[in-house]
Amino acid sequence: MKILTIDTSSKNAIVVITENEEKIVELNNEEEKTHSQKLMPMIEEAFQKSKLCLDDIELIVCCLGPGSFTGVRIGIATAKAFADSKNIPVVGVNALEGLAYNIEEEGYICSFIDAGHGNTYAGFFEIEKNRELQQDLTFLSLTDENGKITEKKLIAFLEKNTKEENKPIYFIGDSINSYAEEFEKLKNQNDYEKVDQKSSLGITLAKIGYTKYKNGKSGNSSILSPIYLRKSQAELALEEKKEKEK
Repeated sequence: MKILTIDTSSKNAIVVITENEEKIVELNNEEEKTHSQKLMPMIEEAFQKSKLCLDDIELIVCCLGPGSFTGVRIGIATAKAFADSKNIPVVGVNALEGLAYNIEEEGYICSFIDAGHGNTYAGFFEIEKNRELQQDLTFLSLTDENGKITEKKLIAFLEKNTKEENKPIYFIGDSINSYAEEFEKLKNQNDYEKVDQKSSLGITLAKIGYTKYKNGKSGNSSILSPIYLRKSQAELALEEKKEKEK
């Protein structure tokens, strides 16, 4: 099965073509261009390098976020257009799940994507049979009432999700570096380990998509919808404006 995977949830646009779980071509682009400018040329380049075309694609995998609001919408719109034009099944995968899939050891997995200003997109996972990940996704603020970064919010998040004691907790994602001091404080209170990505996010998303497909979790384009774990900047600005007008 030939699979096209698209991820526009972050600054780095990703396009991957795989055959089952084997990579055919992988492209990444972190240029200061909008995703609307760089995504289609990347897809065209991927088809040229692989000597394939859209007619050869049997599954489309799309990252649903969380991340850039506009970027996620562009990726989903492109995946929907391709799927509808050629009647190709689709699978949606979230970025936090993509990070967690790097870890195969038994235990709990925490994925973190830095959302800036003391905030993070957080995913808490527990691996079950057949690499199925039970999950809790949230927008987590690591700041206290004074706006200072604190590990207490992180500890509360872990305690809310931990079902069994004596299970190791594996952390993965860029927020680990952004809030290193808080993670070091946490280390003194929990059995945890920081883990680096073993595979690129694009390849991992493709593998998850293929697994979901085999487990009967694909569908038509209507199943793709963005994962928004917080309000957009525009929504926040509008709320602030209304509050001031009261």
